[in-house]
Amino acid sequence: MSGHPPGPLDLHQHVVTPNYVRRLTAIGVQAQPGVPFPRWDRDESLATMDDLGIAVAAVCTASPGYYFGDQGFTTALVRDTNDELADLAAGSRGRFLAFAAMPLPSADAAVAEVRRLAEVPGFAGVSLLSNYAGRYLGDPAFEPLLAELDALNAIAHVHPTLPQWWPEGAIDLRPSLLEYVFDTTRSITNLMLTGAADRYPRISWIFSHCGGVLPFISRRLEIAEPLAEFARVDSVMATIARLHYDSALSASRSGLGTLLSVVPAGRVVLGTDYPFAGVAEVRDELARLDGFAEVGGVAGLGANARALVGLDTRPTITIRRA
Repeated sequence: MSGHPPGPLDLHQHVVTPNYVRRLTAIGVQAQPGVPFPRWDRDESLATMDDLGIAVAAVCTASPGYYFGDQGFTTALVRDTNDELADLAAGSRGRFLAFAAMPLPSADAAVAEVRRLAEVPGFAGVSLLSNYAGRYLGDPAFEPLLAELDALNAIAHVHPTLPQWWPEGAIDLRPSLLEYVFDTTRSITNLMLTGAADRYPRISWIFSHCGGVLPFISRRLEIAEPLAEFARVDSVMATIARLHYDSALSASRSGLGTLLSVVPAGRVVLGTDYPFAGVAEVRDELARLDGFAEVGGVAGLGANARALVGLDTRPTITIRRA
């Protein structure tokens, strides 16, 4: 109904615009410490999607994000980036959707940005980071934004970023390989422990990379439910099972396979992480995903993504799904 071509929808793909890179480079920020931003080009991305059999991609900028100590800088960069994303989606003949960036940690600025974009065609939801300046998404300061998203029945895609206190220099490895999956796990756990996951049931959460290490530790959290810290959690396993997760960089029995032991197959959607993951890596991941018959391979994961967004049932894709 919404004019998008048939085929898999990728819910974890990135846009790295020259404007974004220029403004972050000017303040000394890289994709992650010691790692430059990948090259991104609209036409090259579309050609890659054609080559890989991806019909539609919902894109975001995500990590390293927008906040680096100056809220004015953050609010302006987010607004400009979202305007670029709106133009990208509008001019793509249905190939691109977008997740709108949020100017957190200011909840007031974030609510204003959601309201500005709630009815703009092409935005499938919002893009959040796992933490903002050390505050996780269940922090009371973010309640106004979560309430707004809940009222809109919105999709929130959560991408990991570095925690404030990661042990820089302790391990000679780019930090995303370890810290991203751990911070995703912290973010989900925080939403559960604060009660936010239960308080705002109309938000459709999507967590990157099969939920980090949460599937592996889910039994540990379930055992701990009698502890006072879990007083605001209705059920650890039921909460985990009703969230959504993308498949990005997790096409293994230890990754996606473990997730599928604790969540229904319909809760997992397709994600590639292109262009932070290169074409060869994405191609290999997609081939591996086709080995998971229980989710229907790439076609099944892509169909789950289309159903979640309403790509074949809604006349126009907007943040507001109420």
